[in-house]
Amino acid sequence: MPVHIRYDDAENVLFSHICTCLRTKQRVRIALDGMSASGKTTLANALASRFDSAAVIHMDDFFLPGEKRGTVCQTLANADIQRVLNDVLLPLSRQQRAVYRPFVCHPQPRFLDPISIDGCCSVVIVEGAYCLHPDLWPLYDLRAVVTIAPKKQQARILKRNGQAMLGRFISEWIPMENRHIAARSLLTRCDFVLDA
Repeated sequence: MPVHIRYDDAENVLFSHICTCLRTKQRVRIALDGMSASGKTTLANALASRFDSAAVIHMDDFFLPGEKRGTVCQTLANADIQRVLNDVLLPLSRQQRAVYRPFVCHPQPRFLDPISIDGCCSVVIVEGAYCLHPDLWPLYDLRAVVTIAPKKQQARILKRNGQAMLGRFISEWIPMENRHIAARSLLTRCDFVLDA
């Protein structure tokens, strides 16, 4: 059963667990999955800043390009899971350098310049919805899911993304993320549930 933690306590609790893991392992890989606007990116960046050798991978950099969207319903993911696996997690699991190109949608869909992560990096945090896809699950040492109340979630999305994008989150992305969380039983299988 997962440990439930208030979001405000999550940074210190996860930091302590990562430090414990680093006593017996040279490298620790953490997944922070969960709901939109729940604070995954903020938490990942705060955690990474507490280690000398840490990297944060953002699942938003692996958003599915339009030509790959036909498989979304089958995989329950709005991210290019194969690219995360092949370009990032598999190389890092072999202590090899990971190199990937973030994908952005606006103002026009394109891949940005490559990002490189040293294979000797001691802490790697993958944050974002779908990072706990079944194909990626075995490659993590610690797994957490972040939840947020719907009203608070919508208020944050409205402030961050505006009214037009809030509608798209409500009609498309939030239901898909919720299906992913439910179908993969993340609220009962993860090491931690962080309640925002």
